[in-house]
Amino acid sequence: MIPALAKKILHVTVGTLLISSAASAKVYLNSMCHMAANSKTQQIQGDDNKDDKFPLASISKVVTTLWAIDRLGPDYRFQTKLHITPTANGSYDIHIEGSRDPLFGRNMSYFLISELNRMKITKIEKLTFDENFLLAWLAEEKPMIGGTTPKYDTVEQQASVVRATLTSSFATAINPGYYTILKTKAARIGVQMSIRPKVDVRTVSFVKKAEFQKNEKATTMVLLSAPLKTILKRMNNQSNNYIADNLFWNLGGTEAFNAYIAGKMQADETDIVFHNGSGNNEGSVAKPVYNEATCEMMIKVLYSLDKSLSAKGYDLSDVMAVAAKDKSSTVGGYGGVMAGSTTAKTGSVNKAKTLMGSVSTKNGEIYFAVLMHTDYDKSRSDWGVASQQIKNKVSQLINQNGGPKVIKYTEQLPLPFDKYSYLTKVNTITTAKK
Repeated sequence: MIPALAKKILHVTVGTLLISSAASAKVYLNSMCHMAANSKTQQIQGDDNKDDKFPLASISKVVTTLWAIDRLGPDYRFQTKLHITPTANGSYDIHIEGSRDPLFGRNMSYFLISELNRMKITKIEKLTFDENFLLAWLAEEKPMIGGTTPKYDTVEQQASVVRATLTSSFATAINPGYYTILKTKAARIGVQMSIRPKVDVRTVSFVKKAEFQKNEKATTMVLLSAPLKTILKRMNNQSNNYIADNLFWNLGGTEAFNAYIAGKMQADETDIVFHNGSGNNEGSVAKPVYNEATCEMMIKVLYSLDKSLSAKGYDLSDVMAVAAKDKSSTVGGYGGVMAGSTTAKTGSVNKAKTLMGSVSTKNGEIYFAVLMHTDYDKSRSDWGVASQQIKNKVSQLINQNGGPKVIKYTEQLPLPFDKYSYLTKVNTITTAKK
């Protein structure tokens, strides 16, 4: 019997030799595994390394997706409350009571300004906010999508950044070109926005939640986010680190995650280790620290996520991208037998190129995970080589199961708001909204 360490060394050596070339000498398979979705025994098939941990990269976001769905539910909406008090000369004081909405950026801000204008509010005397109001202007844009998510040591540090963003971005003239594109997208999902919105803000300041006192003349309105499943769809389509990390922190961070995954999967650190919600490097350049899990664990995550979603009438495609169908996603360009049959999430960090999801075949649906090793810092071609090998492996899995069966799916447009997000008085909100 070959010892586990010897097996790993043998596997790595053979894998490297099989694909050795000047461009790909540092690219090899860590592990690949799969399971039929309708398997009664839930037997996971794969190589000898399927129960060894490897870096996950951004397929970590699928784990974050499962945790968020289990804790909050796919139809959960973040509620940002606005306490609006009329002042002199047609102006208003507005206090924002946040809900740590992880997708509150330029798009949601423009929608809010449009809504304020609908209420005939164009002048704000005092704009205040509390510690639960997160605002990252580029939440859905580069470099925030793939960069390092800001994490603040104190409430005051966070408040300083939010105040600066409100002053420099929210309270300035709207970018007409960007707004027109957003307005057009909104119309496609049945949301009407103002033609040329504007807002003038005189002062911006931070007021802690415990210290805020509502004026007796204030009207409280609520701005609902899009449902959580839509936020997760946006996160996975873009591979958005900012959304993933903030969701992870909102849910309680590493300690809470460890308790959750132990209860949910009876898993421990030999199965999965998480430092953040995105899979990005949590350490330094010299000493990187990545989320890690076994291939088997990732299949269990997919199975669990699929069951949690189906219990509410949804599919994996409601929170993950469909190859060649969600054209602006990280799998938008995946063609061949994967096109229209593969629902997946990609991952890329220095030491790993990964893909996980499900394939629809003539023999049924199959969950899969492919974990590749790369040395991106040694050769920039490594990611490309690894990505092509992953596509080849998944295509082979599809062909071995009778070929692809294209799923019924229409491309979604995951915006941070929808037709239920309009500013509404708190006492008129119903729980039926989804």
